[in-house]
Amino acid sequence: MIASCSNSKRTAASKSKNTQTDQVAVIKDSVEVPVVKMKKLEIGGILRPLHIDFDLVEMKGDMELQNKSDNYSFTFNIRMRKDSIIWMQLKKFGLEGARVLATKDSLFAVDRLHRTFLKKSWSQIQTQMNAPIDFQVLYEIIAGNAVYFPKGIDSLRTTENMKYLSSQNDDKRIEIGINAVFNEMITYVIRDLKKENVVNIKLGDYKLLYDEKKFSYLRDIEILSDNVKLLYVNLAFDEVNRNQSFKTPFEIPVGYKPME
Repeated sequence: MIASCSNSKRTAASKSKNTQTDQVAVIKDSVEVPVVKMKKLEIGGILRPLHIDFDLVEMKGDMELQNKSDNYSFTFNIRMRKDSIIWMQLKKFGLEGARVLATKDSLFAVDRLHRTFLKKSWSQIQTQMNAPIDFQVLYEIIAGNAVYFPKGIDSLRTTENMKYLSSQNDDKRIEIGINAVFNEMITYVIRDLKKENVVNIKLGDYKLLYDEKKFSYLRDIEILSDNVKLLYVNLAFDEVNRNQSFKTPFEIPVGYKPME
């Protein structure tokens, strides 16, 4: 996944059968209210009811991945420990094809199909993928949460059915689209303002997970650089189990070679 993103050319990504665009309610256009600046307390108050809290979580489902030359379909098992570990196992026909371990400092991956491994810092990953990705961003994307910059400039634009939040610092801007009717985040964009790189996320198929918190069981994730799509991932979650103990085994087998 990571190695294939460098020096990519534009490709036409075929529409996944699980894509959320067919399942999100249509929002009617309406007269827009002018953009207004917001205080931190205000933007936090809007996002807090949407935030999903995971201390420990295990998630299972189906993944479709498209890079510059190939399409892949897997089943996935994701295990996350807050502020610590993201562990992922990808299988095809019941056989493990890859295993990934993300920590706050580094990303590790083993590709069993090609007998290769990856071991890189997040700064190296950001350079290779041309995207503003780190541990916290990956964690929040998987959890379906939005973040904002504590010392950034925030604004709000509204329509009859939508709220559009923006939070910006010197390097990045986060844009959040919230369906005001159902109080669900349906778009989430992270822009690297210095490199013209974008992580574009669409969310759908919300279901009640715990208390009054709803979880998005369907995601479309795109990574673009200079308007060229480098990577597309579709996640369709089947199971989300909170606060259950689990193990996160990971090792690089002897004889595996570094990914080029």
